[in-house]
Amino acid sequence: MAQFRAEKAGFARDAQRRMEGKFDPQTAAKVLRWIRMLTPPSNLTGPCVDSVLKIPQEIQTVSSDTFVNYLIDGLAFGYIIVCLDPSRLHTSNKNTWRVSDKPVFEMARQRERIGLFLDFLSAFGVRGTSQFQTDQLYEKTGVAQVVTALRQLGLEAEKKPGYRGPAKFWSCNNPTSVEILVGMQVNRQCVL
Repeated sequence: MAQFRAEKAGFARDAQRRMEGKFDPQTAAKVLRWIRMLTPPSNLTGPCVDSVLKIPQEIQTVSSDTFVNYLIDGLAFGYIIVCLDPSRLHTSNKNTWRVSDKPVFEMARQRERIGLFLDFLSAFGVRGTSQFQTDQLYEKTGVAQVVTALRQLGLEAEKKPGYRGPAKFWSCNNPTSVEILVGMQVNRQCVL
């Protein structure tokens, strides 16, 4: 849908450039690696799993457009939901998580999947200030905020009992360039 928007001008263009400048390709790639490393329930199959398998396992950097392309259909979000809360596996069989061959229905389902993921973020304990709005992903207007939300979800997930992902993935043991800079400036504990 972003292709149908008029070009921004003036203050709106400047604001959009600042937003785009906040996108960190290494942190976004780290988020995608984390998604790939989550352990799904053994009986999870279908389009959610297929969507995540498209993400390269050892991705080190990613453009904002490529990052969005991995997530925009919302199927990877279904994978994340079930990996972090296996009790929701029964919901993965709903029509929402099936890919429609009719573009109009599929577009509505994509937005619904993103909305369901945002509900999950709230229920999981991710603060509203760390979340994103559907259009920030779907219209590519706030991709950095999507990265922030997923990173925050990873931090919250590591604190939960029964976490089914890589241990201490978001700690200083596996820092991004931004985390190294912040660590050096704040507490000088992050070292390469």
